[in-house]
Amino acid sequence: MTISESLADIVLEVEFERIPSDAVLSATKLLLDHFCVAVVGAGTPWGRTVSSFGRQLGGMAESSVYFTCDKLPAPQAAFINGTLAHGFELDDHVASVHAGAVVIPAAIAAGESRGAGGRTIIAGMISGYEVLYRLSKAVGPISSTGHHATGTLGALGAAAAAGTVMGLEKGPLVSALGLAGNFATGVAEFYRGGMEKRLFAGRCAESGVLACLLAEAGVTGAPTILEGEFGFCRSFSRDLNLDRILEGPGPQFYINRTRVKCYPCAGPVHPYVQAALSLHKDHPEIFDRPGDVAAIVIESRKPDRRRAGLDIRDVLSAQYSTPYAVAAVLRYGEATPQAFSEEAINDPAVAGLLQRCESRGNEHYPGVGRVMVRLKDGTALAAEAVDPERHVTEIDRGDIAEKALSMIGAAMGADRARDIVGGLDKVVDRIVDAGDIREVMQTLPMLD
Repeated sequence: MTISESLADIVLEVEFERIPSDAVLSATKLLLDHFCVAVVGAGTPWGRTVSSFGRQLGGMAESSVYFTCDKLPAPQAAFINGTLAHGFELDDHVASVHAGAVVIPAAIAAGESRGAGGRTIIAGMISGYEVLYRLSKAVGPISSTGHHATGTLGALGAAAAAGTVMGLEKGPLVSALGLAGNFATGVAEFYRGGMEKRLFAGRCAESGVLACLLAEAGVTGAPTILEGEFGFCRSFSRDLNLDRILEGPGPQFYINRTRVKCYPCAGPVHPYVQAALSLHKDHPEIFDRPGDVAAIVIESRKPDRRRAGLDIRDVLSAQYSTPYAVAAVLRYGEATPQAFSEEAINDPAVAGLLQRCESRGNEHYPGVGRVMVRLKDGTALAAEAVDPERHVTEIDRGDIAEKALSMIGAAMGADRARDIVGGLDKVVDRIVDAGDIREVMQTLPMLD
């Protein structure tokens, strides 16, 4: 039996009645976070462009575009919705993959096209997270090969999710995985600038749905796509351990290992954002006078040159730069999307603080790192870099709502944010027991 065939057996065991209650609870929390971060993505230039482009293409009205009255063919809807969810670096991740922005749009779009119930959507989600966790652990870090894990692995997780929702039998599901493995994307040249990374999750969600539709129609995919000599894993991984794909008997419900992001920037930057927030909270009067700052030192036990950029060309490069994030948060005292906007990037005060930043490695440092600020009068300040992210099992929906209110409210105002987040919370409440996901999706808050 091939690895894809064994993996398909695991996916086929994911039935709602057999899912532990904690995994179902995790899925509902991740649904709320997913919809909330998609609201932020919907307000971005790339989010608006992709949505408009999808409407122009048109096609069969079967699956919803989030927060609009539009319906499009399931693959197109999955593409747009995944792009919105991944649109501002706020979406969840499991292992090294932004799973929610890939898996959830695929499950919902496929579900709407078939009139699936909410419990089937939850099962599809859990299948997708399961596959992505297993594959990510097997291939290890693939950035050294020039690939981003979400864009590269994502289509396989989306195929598992959509295949579960569509009720594919083992043969077509194996073919869908084989096809999805050939739809891989995610080249990491986005570090040099551009909007292509914004599309990674959406493209994978679309690819997963498309792979399932093609497999259902009779198109076959290689059953050895994962372990083959010229297969997916050996093509992308330099640290491959195929045994990790099939660890544990049956589903392990790895959705519970998902981490929920706090801030709109790359995950490795978060500890330093937390340090900068702590410094600003303790000394707000100092950073109201940024000219008093002589130097900012960002010390890391494991420095990452890709996160140390001082040349900020666009919003994405700001979100991937630890020095920029520290400078902006020290200036504004918050880590909302506005701190990573074009306006903030062009703020002379932020630019001045950024030019005073220095990144240093210290392999003997006992923690993650720290941020140190030296003032022109000789005063020295410092704060530890502490990872603020938590696993989904460690938070509740109130925590997710609080994050959403902060991120959405910064752009839309507190009252509008409360209305939107409250409406999304009610949508999630309805999903598990919904007989037809289409009826629930009609109740999403409208943004247009």
